[in-house]
Order: sequence, then C-alpha cells, then structure tokens
Amino acid sequence: MNPLLLMLVVGATSVSAADYHVAITNHANTNESLAGGSFTITVSGTATGTDTITVNFSTTGTAVPGVHYQAFPQTISIPVNAGNGSFTFPVIPVQNRIVEDYAAVVLIIQSASSSSSATVDFDPEPTTLRIYDDDQSASISFTGSTNGKEGGPNATITASLSSDYIAGKTIWIGANMTNKSTVGYGDLDDPSLRIDSGQHSVVADINVLDDKIREDTEMVYYEITSIVSGDFEFRYDPLPYGPIYIYDNNDTLEPLRAANIYIHYVGSPRENNPKLDGSIYVEALPAGTYPVEDSITVKIRMEGTAVEGVDYLPLDSVVIPIVPWVGSYVSVPIHPIDDNIIEGDESIHPILVSASTPSGDSITVYNNFPASVPLYDDDYDNRSITISAKTNGKEGGPAAGFTLSYPDSLVSATDLQLNYHILAAGTTATEGVDYTISPLIIPAGQHSATIPINIIDDNQAESTEYINLQIDGYPMGADSVVLIAIEDNDPTHTKICIPNVFTPNGDGRNDLFVIRGLENYPGSRLSIFNLLRGGVLVYRSENYDNSWDGRGAGPGLYSYILEVNEKGRKKVYKGKLVIIK
Repeated sequence: MNPLLLMLVVGATSVSAADYHVAITNHANTNESLAGGSFTITVSGTATGTDTITVNFSTTGTAVPGVHYQAFPQTISIPVNAGNGSFTFPVIPVQNRIVEDYAAVVLIIQSASSSSSATVDFDPEPTTLRIYDDDQSASISFTGSTNGKEGGPNATITASLSSDYIAGKTIWIGANMTNKSTVGYGDLDDPSLRIDSGQHSVVADINVLDDKIREDTEMVYYEITSIVSGDFEFRYDPLPYGPIYIYDNNDTLEPLRAANIYIHYVGSPRENNPKLDGSIYVEALPAGTYPVEDSITVKIRMEGTAVEGVDYLPLDSVVIPIVPWVGSYVSVPIHPIDDNIIEGDESIHPILVSASTPSGDSITVYNNFPASVPLYDDDYDNRSITISAKTNGKEGGPAAGFTLSYPDSLVSATDLQLNYHILAAGTTATEGVDYTISPLIIPAGQHSATIPINIIDDNQAESTEYINLQIDGYPMGADSVVLIAIEDNDPTHTKICIPNVFTPNGDGRNDLFVIRGLENYPGSRLSIFNLLRGGVLVYRSENYDNSWDGRGAGPGLYSYILEVNEKGRKKVYKGKLVIIK
C-alpha cells in the first residue's frame, strides 16, 4: 500500500465524534391573542446511562422581550438517558398595541456541556419563531391640521393611527389634494406623510409658497389614497379632509391662467337611411399654475373631402363652459345634409384654429388627437341606372337614341361614363356603316342623359335594321338591353328590276343582261365581278343601256353593283348574278 494512503487511513480512524449533539429541532409560531408558541431543543448521542446537558442560548430578532413576549431564561438543563433527551419551553406573547406584520424571535445555541466528562457539540444555525399581530382593526385617518400663510407659517396636516395603536414599522401614507378651490400647483408643496416605527401619528408640513400673485384666501382638502408598510394591510379613511386655508400676504401681481384645448372624434354622420348626426367633442384641460375661470370660445375650421354647407351644416365656433381645476368639454354635433348626390363616403377634418377667453387668458390649441371623421353617403348604394326612354331612327332623320336615368332625384358628383357592347342576336345594322354611337356619359350634376345614335344615310336601299345594345359594368335598375330600329329612307324603286340569272347562249331568250326600268335613270354605271376568280372585274359600262351579252364572262357566279342617280343623290344596288351558257 502507498505509505501516504496508509497514513490517511490511520489518521481517519483516530478521529472520534462527540458523545452528544444538541440542536433546535422544532418551533411553533403564535399570535398575540393565542396562549403562546414554543421552541424544542433535542439531545442525541451514543453515550450510555444518564446525564444532564446544559445549553446556553441567545435571542435576537425584531421581537423585544417584555414588549412582544415574556422574557425567558437563556440557559436550560436537559436530562438525558441512553444518549437522548429533549426540552420544549414556551414563548408567551404579550398583548400589545403595536401594529406590524409579525415580530420575530430568533433563537441561537451559544454553547452546550455535559455534567459528566462526555463531549458535546451543537448546531449553531438560528431558528426563527414568529409572533403574528392581531391588531387588524387599526386604521389611519387625518386627525388635525393648521392653516398656512404665504411667507409663513406653513400649514400642517396630522395623520394618526386609530385608538392608541403605534407603528411597528415605518408607515408611508399616500395622499392627493382634492376639492382644491382656487389653490394652484404653484401655491404649495404637498406634505410628506410618514409615521415612524414606535410612533402613533405624524404632523407633516404643507409648505406654502410665496408666489407674489394676488389671490383670495384659498382652501385645500386632502384624501388618503394608499398605505405602504411591509405586508400589513391598513384600512384608511378615504373621505376628503379639510378645509385647510391658505392666506395671501397682500401680493399685487395678477395670476396667469392657462388651458390647453383638444379635439376628439366621437361618431360619424350618415346622410339618410337612417339619418344620423355625427359628433366631435372639444376638451379644455387646466395648464400651468392657475386654472382658467371664464368660458372659452373655440374657432373651428372644417376641412376634408366633404364640403361644409353642401354635405353638412356649417360649423364656425363653440363655447366651452369652464369648471376650474376640472377638465371641461362640449359635444359638437355634425348635422349631415341629404343632398341626393352620388358621391360615396367622404371625410371631415375638424381643425382647431384658435381659442380665447374674455379675460385674455393663455389658451393653446392642439390638433394632434382628432382622426378623420367619415361622412357616410346613402346615395351610392342606390345609384342604379335605368333605360328610361328610347327613340328609333331613320336615315335622313329623325335621330335615334335612348335616355339613361338615375332613380328618384339622384345626381352624380362626377361624370359617369358607361360601357356597352352590341349583342349579335337581334342586331342587323353595322356600326360605322349604318350608325355611330356617342359615348355613354351622364354629366356631373345631371339626373339623366339622352345618348344620340347618329344614323348614316348610305343611299342604299335596304330593309329596316336593328341595334341590340347592352350596358355593362354598372348596376342596372331594370333591363340593361335596349333595341333600336333604323328605318331606311331609300325606297325600292318598282321601275328597276335586276335579274339574278342571265343565259347568254344564243337561243334568242335572255341573251342580254336587261335591267327593267333602267331607262328612267340616265347616267347609270354597271360593274360585274367574277366571284369565282376572287372578285375580278369582268365588265363595266358607263350609262349602261342593257346591251351586255355576257361577253368576257364564262358560266359561274358573279356579283353586280349598279349605281344610279335618284333625285340628286347616288343610289347603289348590289346583288348576286348567275351566268348560265
């Protein structure tokens, strides 16, 4: 074995424990109104036979002998048998009038010895016993005061515990000035209220400031708002205490009174369905040392997309009645005007311009609070369009058209342009050839608009044609489709008859392309096109005389265009022609 290890083993076996060990093994807390608490000191050991262990201890803590508990000896003797014994001694509380959470008795063993030659060790750790307070009925209130004067003496206020209670710990008392009358924040300093440990009450100074401002005798009240003293929960009287008078010392300066003005958004107006008034409120708060006493006249400017006098009744100024030292306000209604104008929701921005009192006090306006006040339009939801009338047309007149109208008496704040498309079903006229349509616009401020359809006079004989038009992309109150007829002014002349089959085969029948009635239209022009060869011109005659025998044209499908002069206008006939040989 290692020699060093051998030495350590031998040395360890030569150390022996004490014959007895003493420790505080238990304690019982108590309350002032109970019989008492206790400490238990226990002896344990390995000795045999009987013995007596003497234990000396000390006490510390917040509990004071004779004040919180009855004093007890600092030495005890504990009989032991076969190495064991214990002793429990009482801690008897004293019924006092000290208000506190609890008082602590801290017990610490200082020494222990045996009546024999046995060895004794002990546990030096302290043990704490609590004596809880039973003074729950203690409360705090203001019990006295003295008046003050600028330049001295100061005013005072007294706060006391109820009955004959005294403070076991420092008690901090929170208090607010209330019912201040005309006392300003530059007139005095609030008192510092603290009842020290061992005291029943405190007389606190209210420092009166010599402000040089001419004032009447002022008065102030105080109310308790909070109590702080460890974990103990005090009751207190919350009612205002006073009055305490503050006397002026013949000052001559006039007080400077001030206030701040704010504006707040409350509710939004609606034109109708249902009609609702909106509102804002204008608030005045005290500022500086002295409050404003006169009513405040506030000038307001209304901005935003809504127009004053058009969308809502005009608003120029308001008067705020003042209660000194208290925030004052006035509710300002916003009355909407039901204008029957489709314009959508708009906004109102109330701006504070200025504020004044008859006394010329210092008034500051702030515009950092109000939000935009929306004014809800009820006409937008009813903005559907109806096709309220239509007029058919004719080449050369009368003009065609149709009328678009808002419901009831509504108008729009802006031009309204509508989209449309031509339905294939039911439409036989061709846009740009037979007609043109003006843009579909209802001008701003107009309840309706008639949309003209320009009829093109094409000098071509044709049957009555139709336009089937549908309006797109806007709410329609009824049918969104209108059918317009276009009557032709080019009558079919019974004296002109154009054949659609021509047989120039030399049999003596139908060998010439004869147009009956053409003799009544001198200066006519005939053009023949081969449709089977891409529309190639195969024959043309100025002042045609019914003499074409099909020369230059083989059998097949052709088309013709006959242009004649009728009443000073050019008339055009078109059609198909089949040549058979």
